[in-house]
Amino acid sequence: MESKENQFKVIEGMIANAKGNLSEGSVFYLLWGWLVIIAASSNYVLLSYTNYEMHWLPWIILMPLGGVISMIVGYRMNKNRRVKTYVESALNYLWLGFVITLLMVLFGMAKIGPQKAYPIIILLYGLGTFVSGGIIKFKPLMIGGVICWLLGSIAFYAPFDLQLIILIIATVLSYLLPAYLLKQKSAKQNV
Repeated sequence: MESKENQFKVIEGMIANAKGNLSEGSVFYLLWGWLVIIAASSNYVLLSYTNYEMHWLPWIILMPLGGVISMIVGYRMNKNRRVKTYVESALNYLWLGFVITLLMVLFGMAKIGPQKAYPIIILLYGLGTFVSGGIIKFKPLMIGGVICWLLGSIAFYAPFDLQLIILIIATVLSYLLPAYLLKQKSAKQNV
């Protein structure tokens, strides 16, 4: 029977491997972070500074594009990977659950309206990043998740145009900043 020290080393190795793979996968945080920022910024400008009725159109264009790009990148990454760790499987199930829940909220938005849906979406960002950070033991993701929870709670009381600004801030702090830090950490470890 293996000693507890050996078991902990195996678990730590799995987490380190998942961190390395997640730094490769930081492309998803970067992709979605930038797409959300562009869509929310465009939505804000169209809503606040023009009379364009379909101010939400950037979301309809950019989110499906992100889905297609994610599928292609994910397929290519998985094609080259020989072994999938338990940690990677847990992260995949987390983000699959996130996407399914997000789609349900988006479909429900027709009933509840975007002013009630966007705070929920920000809270979901918090859940995904916090749990991912906890699984791989990367504090910037966890901190980003907590910030999303705080900003999502505030967004319930904000007008819709301000919710878009809150969403942009939440995305920068929970997706982009941690993704760049993870890439930087990975680059330092690989030197």
